[in-house]
Amino acid sequence: MKVHFSNVDFQSRSGPNSFAGRLALCLQKRGYEFVGPDGDYETFLAFIEPSSHPRPGARFLQRLDGIWFSPEEFHTKNRGIRWTYDNCHYVVWQTQFDKNMTSHHWGDRAGTIIANGIDLNTARAIDENLNRLRSTYDVMFACSSNWHGQKRLKENTELFLKYELENPDKKCCLVVMGNNPDHVVKKDNIIYTGNLPHELCLQVFYVSDWMIHLAWLDHCPNVVVEALSQNCPVICSSSGGPKEIVRSSGVIVPETEEYDYRLTDYTSPPKLDLSNIVLPDTIEVDHRHLDIEIVADKYDKVLRGKWD
Repeated sequence: MKVHFSNVDFQSRSGPNSFAGRLALCLQKRGYEFVGPDGDYETFLAFIEPSSHPRPGARFLQRLDGIWFSPEEFHTKNRGIRWTYDNCHYVVWQTQFDKNMTSHHWGDRAGTIIANGIDLNTARAIDENLNRLRSTYDVMFACSSNWHGQKRLKENTELFLKYELENPDKKCCLVVMGNNPDHVVKKDNIIYTGNLPHELCLQVFYVSDWMIHLAWLDHCPNVVVEALSQNCPVICSSSGGPKEIVRSSGVIVPETEEYDYRLTDYTSPPKLDLSNIVLPDTIEVDHRHLDIEIVADKYDKVLRGKWD
């Protein structure tokens, strides 16, 4: 079967592009052939919005990982996404949160929910510095993002410091991965790495005891999927889509304000109450729903037009 992935750069390591690459490899094993925008494809899958128009007669699908929902950006940045939503035959949302958001603002469409998927083979901590770090500390936390207000680095750090204060018998560290940290605490056991290669990020999650992702109204963050793939439990907030990915494989921190899908300045999230959060000593991670092979099976049905 011939298919075209529109608005995808297979050389990029960004979230949607990384997932597209993993999905394409699985589908190729199932006999799929990927062609360019001028190819004789049966199905045209636009990642968020297309970079070209689908050819007449092809199935036109949209993979939608959220919309812009601040008042200033809602109309301008969503123009192409809204056109795709209105004109495609079928929508694939990443989370129920994303489906609820688009349905609230733009009405219902035929579609289904398929979360991100990943190879569940665990990394091995072969980096010498990382091995040394792991052997130094009893409990290791990690977080990762391109940091800005919505990602709540300050609250991530506060939760780590709270745990450290309440467990004086344990040596703890926090590894902060990603660019532009907007809250920096000068402590030897809080380590800011900047951007790391993908494989090294997986290794960090593999050796960590907890991944913290307290972002407000996030969609389906790849870093959460990656952490769970390495059997690292995740601490997330109750807003947005991450809790649908984490399920019982972590701790979900309640928001102090319930979100009703209104347009909002999501760079200024409400304050979280972390005072009653207690982390268990151990937690079992169940990441089977994130297996890229299972996710590819779901996409296979959708791409062939086998819709409910």
